[in-house]
Amino acid sequence: MKSPFLFVLFVLALLPRPGRGQSQLADTYRQRAETEYGKGHYELATTYYEKAYQLVRGTDPVRAANLCVDLSSMDYMKGHNRKAADRCLTGLQHLRAVATPPDSALFKLYSSLGTYYIELFYPDSARSYFRRADALLAHNPRIEQQIPLYVLFHLNNQGHWLLRTENYARCLTYLTKARQMALTYDMQSDLTYIEGNLAGCFEQMGDFEKALQHRLAAHANYKVDDIRKCGNLSGLGWTLLKLHRYPEALRYFALADQVLSRLPRKLPTDYLSYQINLWYMISSCHRSANQLTEAARYSSKAIQLHQKHLGNRGPLLAKVIIEQGRWYEARHEPARALQAYQTAIQTVCRDTTIPLRQWQNPVADAVSDEVMLLLAVSRKAALLKQVYRTNRQPAYLTAAIDTYRYGVQLQERVRHGIDTEHAQLLFAARQPTLVPDAIDLTFEAYQRQPSQSLRDILVGLFEQAQAGSLREALRLNAIKPRTIPAALLEREQKLKQQINKLRRRPAGDSAASVELTARQLAWHQLLETFRQDYPAYYQLQYQQTTLSAQTLQQHLDNRTAYVAYVRTRNNLFMLVATRSRIDVIRQPIDSTRFSRQLATLQQELYQDPIFARYKGMDSAAELYATCIEPMRPYLNGKTRLIIARDWSFNFLPFEVLETGRQANDYLTKQYAIAYTVSAQAFFQPTRQASTSRPVLMVAPFARASAVEEAVNRQDNLKPLGSSEAEARAIGGQLLLGPAATLRTFQRTNLDRPVIYFATHAKTDDTDPANSHIAFFPGETDKLYTDDIYNLSLSSTGLVVLGACETGSGKVIAGEGVLSLARAFAFAGCPSVISTLWKANDETTSFLTIRLHEYLTQGLSTDEALQRARLDFFESPLRAKYDHPYYWANYVLLGNHAPVMPVSHSGHAGWLVALVGMIGVAFWQRNRLGRLMSRR
Repeated sequence: MKSPFLFVLFVLALLPRPGRGQSQLADTYRQRAETEYGKGHYELATTYYEKAYQLVRGTDPVRAANLCVDLSSMDYMKGHNRKAADRCLTGLQHLRAVATPPDSALFKLYSSLGTYYIELFYPDSARSYFRRADALLAHNPRIEQQIPLYVLFHLNNQGHWLLRTENYARCLTYLTKARQMALTYDMQSDLTYIEGNLAGCFEQMGDFEKALQHRLAAHANYKVDDIRKCGNLSGLGWTLLKLHRYPEALRYFALADQVLSRLPRKLPTDYLSYQINLWYMISSCHRSANQLTEAARYSSKAIQLHQKHLGNRGPLLAKVIIEQGRWYEARHEPARALQAYQTAIQTVCRDTTIPLRQWQNPVADAVSDEVMLLLAVSRKAALLKQVYRTNRQPAYLTAAIDTYRYGVQLQERVRHGIDTEHAQLLFAARQPTLVPDAIDLTFEAYQRQPSQSLRDILVGLFEQAQAGSLREALRLNAIKPRTIPAALLEREQKLKQQINKLRRRPAGDSAASVELTARQLAWHQLLETFRQDYPAYYQLQYQQTTLSAQTLQQHLDNRTAYVAYVRTRNNLFMLVATRSRIDVIRQPIDSTRFSRQLATLQQELYQDPIFARYKGMDSAAELYATCIEPMRPYLNGKTRLIIARDWSFNFLPFEVLETGRQANDYLTKQYAIAYTVSAQAFFQPTRQASTSRPVLMVAPFARASAVEEAVNRQDNLKPLGSSEAEARAIGGQLLLGPAATLRTFQRTNLDRPVIYFATHAKTDDTDPANSHIAFFPGETDKLYTDDIYNLSLSSTGLVVLGACETGSGKVIAGEGVLSLARAFAFAGCPSVISTLWKANDETTSFLTIRLHEYLTQGLSTDEALQRARLDFFESPLRAKYDHPYYWANYVLLGNHAPVMPVSHSGHAGWLVALVGMIGVAFWQRNRLGRLMSRR
């Protein structure tokens, strides 16, 4: 007889397993949910997802975790972000019961939590979960094939978040990758999300026409009246508003409102954020069209709806209240506008238990959205200034100064979180007047009651006035080697080199485009590694550092003055610091006349005069009277100037300014001059330049026969007849003619006291990334701006760019000139001598040889350049080239410290003098065309 126990086991084995049957039924419900979702039946889809989850929550942890993600997506779509996050945390708890949970399920949960924590205003938590998802994707690339839709939304959602933090370039990288995936996996319906976010990115970058193209592309793919279509219709309206096409914008807003009103809602809070945001847009459009009654109606409705269902906190509410403040300003009600801006500031504070006092500003770490806070603070500061100028009450002056200072510090903090230079430049261009306005008002208080504290505030503001992205790059160049392992820095450099190489591939190369996006993603993720894994780097990156007045004075010797300029509409402010004195001067200006003087002098200097007489004396004298004369009492006994120019006249060589009291009384005869973006950047400690290697001389177009044979096919780069004599006179390691290829240069050790370039260069004012320095043979051997950024020049003492226009380029408000010289500074070189306009071969060679002679004598860089000019004034060349065009374009950007050990050869000076005499004789024999050739 068989054992009863075995019989029972046999019977049980034949019975269906409850877990398996429930899982199959759950899969059926999930498929129905997906079908209903595709039809836009979101409530029914949620019901089926919930049924599926209840079936497997206790028996199948992996299915349960995946269904938690599905349900969280439905909550997120309705704006229930806290509930969505809680569902995903529950999903992680399910997976703890699994010994080896599948990467795909973990990826979904991590990515979703990153998205939801953004909406809940916990950016650190969002970064952490996004990074975990990225790490899984990097470890297991098959996730993309297994769940491409989730990976696409992971990239799309990160891109959307990066847009909100002003990281436009990084945003475009993530969205481009998402778009590539949508096309690869034929996810046309989901491409609409990506197109909408791309449009938003281009809007933020100021390219509204391109944004409109993406909006219309997305609009063409919408077949169902769902929440996504509502979002795109409202986005279309917003883009048209930015293009000042108000009637069309209102029409699209009305269509969006119709779609939204037809969506079924289970709870009053469903789609609430969409409704509030739509009413905000409509209000903004009516205000822009000067329809103030309608504007007030919609902003009030949006505020009331938010306060009723979502409370009194959050960036969305702050955005609407700021719009209401602008409406009050349009109605000339400053008191109510100020109250609105203060309320908006309070609204983005995390701590709801401690209300801000009147006009008080919060601790920056305690806010949910720094970018929104910056917008509110900027408007509040400007309005406080306006009110003070009307009523002259000291309380408003104090409040305005405090708010401007807070805004400038917040601006720097936001800048620290922006990864790429391009995005930083766009950010700077959107906030060009914050620091000048702060200086304007703080000076007024300082003039009324001078004090050391106000003077220190002014010094700090001057330090933050110019070239924010370059200052940030110089800071990071100093921080990274101290806090990040060398292996990771080498990896970063390699990634950037690969990115630059891929950018040069033809636009139609789809494989290169895909690889470029992959390399850019890897680079951005590496930067995130720096921030999250290396606390010292993170701390220093966000550390607020400014140079005090006392520290600035300690850096100056008795013969040096530091001068910084900031221009406002009606005033030119000058910070003047010497070893014994420091002060701020306000010089009233007629802005139109001042701009005309600058333009007249620029035109006179930047155009080759051929044989024309110099006619810039009057403009130079007027500018001297404005820019130098007011500070003359501070300059007695000084022989050296360090100048931080305002971005609006970053192109001006102060060397040509003259008193007008006697002929050719140029400033360069009185002072050695160096330029900088700030005192801190100028005096920042630098690594000692290598003196064990000789100087490097690069002259690709020195040998006429080889040059004409090689390059006359394309770029028409002419031989530079004087550059070989220049190279031989300077000596060191020579890369001449065919030996001076880009490949050879990139393999050469650049740890040198000086690197000289005697070559051609081209500046692209439209796209600075296309600016380049030419190498032999000149067709494809070009060192572009991005390539220069990636050079390692922190152990290079000085770069001398004897090529055309290496100090000129596109001008960005608040930033200055995007020149090749700036790129070398960006790469870590502490001192760069460059040309502001087209370089004359003869005079540039003369100045470079003389410069080198004085450098070898141990002179500082600024004094060596000054003496080279003075030698030119006394040379036979002066008679032929009696125009500042030929000598004033050579300027020094950066530190003026000596870069070479003192030469002990008693014959060095005689040798260079002899070479100079031979060179002059040679030049006199050349034809006029060769004499006038330009680099």
